[in-house]
Amino acid sequence: MAAPNDAGGPSDSTGNGDGGSASDAPVDGDVDPEALQQQLTQIKGAMGLAEQYPGRARLWLLAGFLIGGAAVLAQATFFLYESLTETAYVAIWAGFVVVAVAASWWTASRLPSTEPPSTAPSWRVVFGSLGAFLLATTGVVGDAAGQVGGLDRAILFFGLTIATVGLGLLVTGAILTVYRVRRRDRLVFYAGGLWVLAFASTMPHVQLLRWVGVGLFGVLFGLYALGAYVYLTRA
Repeated sequence: MAAPNDAGGPSDSTGNGDGGSASDAPVDGDVDPEALQQQLTQIKGAMGLAEQYPGRARLWLLAGFLIGGAAVLAQATFFLYESLTETAYVAIWAGFVVVAVAASWWTASRLPSTEPPSTAPSWRVVFGSLGAFLLATTGVVGDAAGQVGGLDRAILFFGLTIATVGLGLLVTGAILTVYRVRRRDRLVFYAGGLWVLAFASTMPHVQLLRWVGVGLFGVLFGLYALGAYVYLTRA
């Protein structure tokens, strides 16, 4: 009876003691970078705005309150325009702008810095283009605006401004696709854009909205921003 081979196991007929060839062992360098990146992208695609970009929902809430506050202030100064002196009028709006800029800077400075995707457009360019669009549309009206009453002229310019806000929300929802924000969160901006555009187009045709539509929009937009914040921060 032959003695067992001490160099290898029972199934090792060659007696060399190897449990397997070197080519059978897993090699860490065989990881496909493209496949790994695709998996990471899919994981991020299932994440919400608050998870991917912490603090951005809070910045959005502040922006919503500032837009709503500006609309309410515009409504108040519209009614009080004749009783306000030019100095008081300028001081009110200058104070609002200072508070808005300071609050935005303070909030943004406390957000964690994140690198945007390489294919993402510049937010400054996007919203700067919307501002240029608004100026262009008011310029297109030209002298025709001077041929109507003060109320109709105010409704025209305020309506265009509100419609531009709605357009900005729709564009924001589209851009967040590049940031791999899940569809559930992008719907908040799409829905907001649609109701704002509907409000702007309805305002000239409803008598109540012709007088208090701007202020009412400010209140509704503030509530919308609060509701959107709760929705976006919910797991």
